[in-house]
Amino acid sequence: MDTRVAETSSKAAAGAKPLLRGIHHLALVTDDMKGTLDFYVRVLGMPIVHSLRTPVARGAHGQGTPPYASIPHVFLDMGGDSLLAFFEYPKTAPKVDRDALGAMQHVSFACGPKRHAEILERLKANGVAITGGPLVSIPPAIVSFYFFDPNNIRLEIVCDPRNTDEQDLDVIRSCRMSEAELRAQLGNISSDQAWISAMIAAMSR
Repeated sequence: MDTRVAETSSKAAAGAKPLLRGIHHLALVTDDMKGTLDFYVRVLGMPIVHSLRTPVARGAHGQGTPPYASIPHVFLDMGGDSLLAFFEYPKTAPKVDRDALGAMQHVSFACGPKRHAEILERLKANGVAITGGPLVSIPPAIVSFYFFDPNNIRLEIVCDPRNTDEQDLDVIRSCRMSEAELRAQLGNISSDQAWISAMIAAMSR
């Protein structure tokens, strides 16, 4: 490994601060943009931010541009200064297995307790089946429920019921483990104590 890279990694670990700010956007695929927008805008309350058509088609590997030219690409405000984007692929495009290696198993959105209950009721009122929850998904108190969007994408809505501020979600605090608990869990992944110690050094404080 390059010495400069190693030094940078060491400093990042020592500070236990992420180098990135967070998600700019998630880009998902639909074959029905109208139905998808109806669901995300009307049911989940995500405002439209931007819409365009892709330019020339690019290769499927190495670049984010889809292998289809002139298809709709729409960006939605999913909160937290982050965007949710959709490309509309042709209906002939192959389907994916969300539980395959390298796939996105589900998307989880955060909100406060009041909004959590409100969104659950909105989904039920619109005939959306709740496939799991509300339940404690991450101890001690992260409560969530699961459902599918019109594209059969698995979604989750999460909240920490202890949080009384609907805007300050404090997601990291809600999930943060103690060093001892994290060390025990990492022991289920690897018996390499040096590796475990390196991961602990970089844990969120």
